[in-house]
Amino acid sequence: LAVIEGSHTELTGPLRNGEIDFLLGALRADSDFDDLVQTKAFVDRPQIAMRQGHPLASASVLRSEELRRYPWVLPGAETPLRGYWSAMMDTSGELPEVSIECGSVLTIRELLLETDMLTLLSRDQLRVEIEAGLHLTLPTPLAIERTIGITTRRDWRPTAPQRDMIAILHAAAQELS
Repeated sequence: LAVIEGSHTELTGPLRNGEIDFLLGALRADSDFDDLVQTKAFVDRPQIAMRQGHPLASASVLRSEELRRYPWVLPGAETPLRGYWSAMMDTSGELPEVSIECGSVLTIRELLLETDMLTLLSRDQLRVEIEAGLHLTLPTPLAIERTIGITTRRDWRPTAPQRDMIAILHAAAQELS
């Protein structure tokens, strides 16, 4: 088993070429996927994430005008999460600048520890840091939901271990739901 991390855009080509067997991540509404099959696993509800002690940490309600005062670290403009952020922030005019564009959760978690940056992540992606009291998440001003699932080639014929892995992922997704 090899786990390869990357953006959906980076991994779709290797998936189509058979170098990768399946993708686990946010599903896309793209029409360019005639050769791919997307299967829902669970619904993720990203929240605004920040370091413990952030100036907004004690806010009971976050408003987009307050959120505009802080730098953001987010994935690329083509990602669903960035689209949800844009919809959330666009309620009061021009979008704030995204200081750092990054899809690596590991890097984002480290940036949050040392700065007043904000991001959108699910609580599950920050579970260890939240339990250690390093990070916290707060609800977004606009409810955000994204579907996480498994993407395969339409003609993929999984081996028995691959079928087992997919079954494990679906069972884990059911526990999250």
